[in-house]
Amino acid sequence: MKNIVYILLLVLVLSSCKKEESKKEVKETSFEKPTNALNNLKYNNKIDFYCQMDIVKYGVSDTVTYKGKLYGFCSKMCKDEFLKTPEKYLEKK
Repeated sequence: MKNIVYILLLVLVLSSCKKEESKKEVKETSFEKPTNALNNLKYNNKIDFYCQMDIVKYGVSDTVTYKGKLYGFCSKMCKDEFLKTPEKYLEKK
């Protein structure tokens, strides 16, 4: 008789654990475009020339005006690399 009671208790404990697991919700993460005044400007490029990051989707943190055109970059490092040989990057565009 004791064995039956232990088995019933075990079944109850295991079934209650499964119910708690099913109650857990999975939250989806979504990407929100960063709020930055630089993201509101119009750039002559959509992709960072140096690292190839999509600046339209991920935002801009640095800019440069070269030959009268505004270019956006994801970082100061990428902008500095572009400025070393800008014509090389503009040829590929």
